[in-house]
Formats: sequence, C-alpha cells, structure tokens
Amino acid sequence: MNQHIFKVFSTYILMTLLGFSMGIGALYAWQHLNRPNSIFEMETSAHFATTDKALILYSASWCNYCQKVKNYLHQHNVVFENRDIESSDPTIQQLFQSLDADGVPQILIGNKVIRGADLSAIEQELKKLQLI
Repeated sequence: MNQHIFKVFSTYILMTLLGFSMGIGALYAWQHLNRPNSIFEMETSAHFATTDKALILYSASWCNYCQKVKNYLHQHNVVFENRDIESSDPTIQQLFQSLDADGVPQILIGNKVIRGADLSAIEQELKKLQLI
C-alpha cells in the first residue's frame, strides 16, 4: 500500500512541476513575442533643429545603461549630443516628452529612435550612416 501511495504522490508532484514549468515557459514566450521593438522610425527634425550632431542621447546622470551607451559611443569616436532629462531646460523636457518614452536612454539617429541600451541596434544605424 505504501508503494502505491508513493507512486501516486510522486506522479502528482511531477505533474504539478511539469504544469508549472509549462506555464512559466509560456509566459516567457508571450513576453518575448510581445515586447516592443527597441528601434523605430518617427519624425525627429525638431530634436535636431538646434544641433549639428548626427546622434542625440537622452540620458540621466544616475542611469547605468546611459553610461554604457556613452562609453560605447566614446570608444567608437562618435560625436553626439547628450541631453540630460533632469536638466531644468524646458526645451529638453518638451523634446523628451515628445518621444513618449518611459525611461532612458533614448537614442536618436536620423529619423530612428532606439529605446534602451541596444548596442547592436545603435551600431547598425551608425553603420548605415557611415558614422563608424
């Protein structure tokens, strides 16, 4: 009788773990398939109206991802304009808000906006414009 209870209990535990694992896998798959693109096109001329730089970085001093992007750009000798979103400059605030962004970094290259520190997307766009 004890062996039968052990088999039933073991089967129950294994089926529960299998179901839980499948649920977690489905959740991660759903999140992966529905994540927003890190790069998209939009009208950016207002952002470039006051600069001659080909790249604008919206960042914050405390943001580690922003620092990662800055380091990458410096390593590749890319000239860019850094705009601190915590600046008291109302123009910077207004332009950043026009991006409808949840956070930083936000990188503008031509008419492309790259959300986050997606270095491969940054490199791809810089190569298209022959900036690296």
